[in-house]
Amino acid sequence: MTHASAVVDAYFAAVVAGDPEAVVDLFAPDAVLQNAAGTLNGREAIAAMYRAGVAPGAMKPSPRPYVVNGDTMAVEIDLSANGKAVALADFFTVREGKIQRLAIYSLTPADARFFDDKTGEQS
Repeated sequence: MTHASAVVDAYFAAVVAGDPEAVVDLFAPDAVLQNAAGTLNGREAIAAMYRAGVAPGAMKPSPRPYVVNGDTMAVEIDLSANGKAVALADFFTVREGKIQRLAIYSLTPADARFFDDKTGEQS
């Protein structure tokens, strides 16, 4: 059985290489991907997203150290994508050497406005 961190390492390497097929091959047939745009169910739906967005030089993730709990992993990422920087957190569930679930959370300066009323400061 492939260790979860090896699968996640392969995921980031494929994203950096701009190889959408290598990314897609890491997902289980019934995988789920959740991000700000919604929920994608199944490898084919996930494949359409990566085929549209992953290209050589398009994304450069810089993952921080992984937090591992069995088959679940969390990782903060500094991502440079198409000339923009964004902070992300990815939560992976890896089973039998395949990504079963990936939840991608982002926080941008615009997202921080949610906290304006609580801190009294403006973003």
